[in-house]
Amino acid sequence: MDLGRFSPQQQAVIQAGEGPLCVLAAPGSGKTTTLAGRIAYLVLKRHVPATSILAITFTSAAALAMRQRLAAVLGPLAHQVDIATFHALGLRMIRQWSHQLGYGGVPAVYGRDDARAVLRDAAEGLGLVVAPDDRRKPADPWAVPLGRLTAAVERFRLGAMPKPSAEQELVGGFDPDLLGPLSEAYDRLLQQRRAVDYAAMLAAPARLFVSHPPALEVTQDAYRWVMVDEFQDTTALQYALLRQIVARHHNLLVVGDPNQCLYTFAGAEPSNLAEFGQQFPDAQRVVLDQNFRSTGHLVALGNAIAAPLGARSDCWTANAAGLPARLHAAADEAAEAGFVAAEIGRLLSTGQIAHAGQVAVLVRTNAQTEPLALALRAARIPYHVRADSALLERPEVRDVIAYLRLAHSPADGPALARIVDTPPRRLRPIEQALRRAPVPTTELPDWAQRRGGPPARRRVEELLALVEDLHQHAQGRPPAEVLALVLDRTRYQTWAATIAGGETRLASLDALGRLLATSGADLGTWLADLHLGDVDTRAPDQNGAVIVSTVHRSKGLEWPVVFLVGVEDGLLPLGANAGQETASDEEERRLAYVAVSRPQVLLYVTYCRTRRPLQDGELGPPERRRPSRYLYSLPPTVVERVA
Repeated sequence: MDLGRFSPQQQAVIQAGEGPLCVLAAPGSGKTTTLAGRIAYLVLKRHVPATSILAITFTSAAALAMRQRLAAVLGPLAHQVDIATFHALGLRMIRQWSHQLGYGGVPAVYGRDDARAVLRDAAEGLGLVVAPDDRRKPADPWAVPLGRLTAAVERFRLGAMPKPSAEQELVGGFDPDLLGPLSEAYDRLLQQRRAVDYAAMLAAPARLFVSHPPALEVTQDAYRWVMVDEFQDTTALQYALLRQIVARHHNLLVVGDPNQCLYTFAGAEPSNLAEFGQQFPDAQRVVLDQNFRSTGHLVALGNAIAAPLGARSDCWTANAAGLPARLHAAADEAAEAGFVAAEIGRLLSTGQIAHAGQVAVLVRTNAQTEPLALALRAARIPYHVRADSALLERPEVRDVIAYLRLAHSPADGPALARIVDTPPRRLRPIEQALRRAPVPTTELPDWAQRRGGPPARRRVEELLALVEDLHQHAQGRPPAEVLALVLDRTRYQTWAATIAGGETRLASLDALGRLLATSGADLGTWLADLHLGDVDTRAPDQNGAVIVSTVHRSKGLEWPVVFLVGVEDGLLPLGANAGQETASDEEERRLAYVAVSRPQVLLYVTYCRTRRPLQDGELGPPERRRPSRYLYSLPPTVVERVA
């Protein structure tokens, strides 16, 4: 293993001894390479068993990238290192100890819509009136918007509790005295339906470690070395899980950047990183402040954006100064999108970029993507909107994913309700009843007979036998193989080809197959990623396409050229206020910092003089806009205006 290719700071991380270690890693500082180097050093030089190492990443894509880096050094040993996201690790523990947790088998993974339906039932069971749509004013003035309630309950369950005070603070605008009983009622309903949601993937293992100490002991023995990336975005509950796992050996390495904490709205606790030394007084501290990614001008620009945060010192680079960022003022969002498309076309035609996949267009909100997509399509530039889940919203794809969910967990009530009569089994009345209220699968045959007689019972029993067969044969198989099994056993493709739009439906199923073939996760983890929005729907043939992405989804990625659009007060920062920056304003500044640190060579920054904001799902009248306050603090040497 050649340590000479690493900087002195990176070598300090790689060669560190036992005990806690906190690494502050600036953008482009090679943290993934350094983490991979640390793991390889432990295995090759310290002779640590690869199976005793746990590396936790923020996304499944980051986990796959880490494994690929390791494979280049460790070869087959790389597959013995456990690399997972928090939710994948938690889901695996739930599967392993499902009986001790009271699930009685592999639980279903509930996505956003299924989980919200359960929460509504729990809230109404406590006497709350729930409004289904946050964007519309409810008819009942006492109604609680379901979206806001969902976010508050999730934060509460993830440990985002207010600090004790004379007057209790609110969580997401709700009193903890309400959220506590509601969360308990919601968890009971999930348990009854043998299901987990995102928060339960973390809360259930934490509960398991307390109620069943042997599970904690097994986990502690299994993982003697634990490493966590993006530590600044961990929640209180995630940090509590980590402390439980490393309590006996303290071999915990955390990597993070206080200037890149983007998820406080979802319960992230920046103090986890800032106060790591207080929790572990003997912790070593290493700062990776050299940027290997970007040009000198871009690093200086990022330092200027981050300076008011005061969270850490500036980063530096030995790279050439490069070109200043290009600032463009557009008349409106259509003109802004036209400028972006024209510039990408010019960069392609002049050979400054080899293909469109070397460009990303970053936005603050999903509402900004539509004019950009129209302009890129008109210019015949290939693109992919990372927030675009059109494939996954296709009815035939949702049908087949429901079968995949059942193959993973036969007790998945919402999935069963979706496919009970798809393809048709003359069970339409049963489907309608199941959509209104779930029925445990053990009771379903008797329940069906009471509603449709012996024929309905027989058909339901045949369906449940099919589901159980899929479940048995899906064990240990990758998602693409399970999909092929589902399509074969259900004859779904044969049926889809006979109905209206059959050709389009079959094409969608083929696209789903290609998507699953690129996954490195097991079926349960892929389904969890799907529900969390962590599945990249880009097909392999779209690697040469411009990426249109929110800034949040761009973290951890890089491109030669980046367009950051809509840099206006009210958009970036979102909901900007005059005067001193608040905690939410600080997060907006961190978003801007993450965005401007994605490009390697060239950054475009655009804003509009007028823009039509999205109001209640529709475009409102044009509003005058002013450039973002962030632009006024930039040194003139790092930015130039272009027409």
